[in-house]
Amino acid sequence: MQRPLRRPAVLGAFASLAATAIVLAGCSAADSETPAESEEVVLTVGGMPAATDEAALELFNEKVAEFEELNPGITIEGSETVYDPTTFAAQLAGGTLPVVMGVPVTEIQSLIAREQVKELGAYFEADPVLTTLNESVTANVVGPDGGYYGIPVSAFTLAVLVNRAVFEQAGLDPDVTLETWDEVAEAAATITEKTDAAGLAQLTTTNQGGWTLTALSAAFGGLVQETDGGVATSTIDNDATADALEFLSDLRWDDDALGSNFLLDFDAAGPAFAAGQYGMMVGASEWYNPMVRNFGMAPEDYGLFPLPQAAGGLGSLGGGSVSIVRADATEAETDAAVDWTNFFYLNRFADADFAAEEAAATAEAGGTVPRVGLPLVAPEQYDAYLEAIADSINVPLENLETYYSATRSPDFEVVTEPAVEAQQVYGLLDTVLQAVLTDENADIDALLAQAQQQASTIVDDAQAE
Repeated sequence: MQRPLRRPAVLGAFASLAATAIVLAGCSAADSETPAESEEVVLTVGGMPAATDEAALELFNEKVAEFEELNPGITIEGSETVYDPTTFAAQLAGGTLPVVMGVPVTEIQSLIAREQVKELGAYFEADPVLTTLNESVTANVVGPDGGYYGIPVSAFTLAVLVNRAVFEQAGLDPDVTLETWDEVAEAAATITEKTDAAGLAQLTTTNQGGWTLTALSAAFGGLVQETDGGVATSTIDNDATADALEFLSDLRWDDDALGSNFLLDFDAAGPAFAAGQYGMMVGASEWYNPMVRNFGMAPEDYGLFPLPQAAGGLGSLGGGSVSIVRADATEAETDAAVDWTNFFYLNRFADADFAAEEAAATAEAGGTVPRVGLPLVAPEQYDAYLEAIADSINVPLENLETYYSATRSPDFEVVTEPAVEAQQVYGLLDTVLQAVLTDENADIDALLAQAQQQASTIVDDAQAE
């Protein structure tokens, strides 16, 4: 079902999209499979901002009103429900789960295995917006059967976050990319020596330590979990993960460049990094927004480098959010859910006028323009989007150019997160990291062997269910 929501754009890549019949990100799979225009649909949508976030809620409601005006057969009912793995199944069984909602990309494979999400492959074949999404982004939502089980709505890779002010205090140039892990170590040591800041903040708790260690492992050339023929196998005990731990151990015990707190998650490390207590941290490239909006970091102080790749490095670990449709959604609800998701998240890449209006409203409400992270679409489309929103940009993109330049390279590889029980695997690796950073004599090989045994049981049991 075609729903022309906005007038076609006429500049750059937007014009080429319009030429292929993208009037708005609102196409459904096929006319023969979609409901009549007159069919009434009430669509429950998760992730509605809380009343305490007045600016975000106002923007959400404005988008709902615009969508409903352009789609008179659809009524949106917002819900503050967000994904919680401890309640998801019960909400689904009890009929209280929103029809469409966002989930972390780490959860999608488990939801697929439990048949709790709708397969959307027909939309990816027919919808001209969905077909333009980066393959590195859509790879995360592909199930073992080759089907598509969600729509990526935000994406990032892990990267080296840089406090540019701290770099300058240490006599380092924040515009010169650190291309090797040796250079990262040298910069961390220099920052520790020449400033009051520690060189690097290493996350170690709430599964975030294991997550960042998984990213370092990939950058050093290894995976903590491999999948073959739809079957996942734990591979934590590998040389690359050991090398990554040795790298962090040297920073801790030889260079004393990791500070004094070795029980950090983002809620603890983020404010400290924003305040200049650390010069670097490995984290999500999209963390500009919380650093600036929540922790008060000066926008001009946030810098971003791509993760260095050791010899044989596999790429940068990716992540993000996926919009899913509950498995028992009707055909009409599914069509409406795809239309809503495209309108709310992706239309900005298809319609220049819509992009400009949305960006202006977001900036006026104090939001970040553009959203920082891994672009969802091809470079030429993203550049056209930036041109369309130029008057509203409030992010100093020149300070992030080294990262964005890397993402445009054909050699830039995005590594998907573990497909089975990623969070439990990350939790095991948290304990390994904590041991290495608190015990100078920690036996890395023994720690990895033990974690491998535990992870194998978790992964194998999950697949046997």
